[in-house]
Amino acid sequence: MARTQSKCGARTKHGGCCQRLAMVGASRCNLHRGDWATYTIERERERERERARATVRRKRPKR
Repeated sequence: MARTQSKCGARTKHGGCCQRLAMVGASRCNLHRGDWATYTIERERERERERARATVRRKRPKR
């Protein structure tokens, strides 16, 4: 079976490349994924949308 999942490749503290497998759908492993990763950015955008919806709901005028 051929490996289709790429390696992380992030720089480690010691200057070498990380040899762990990257997460599915990402270019980095779970230790090096960081906040810049596409799936993390999408998750943060969804959180912002939820916060905006909650804020709109709270701003209803009182009777």
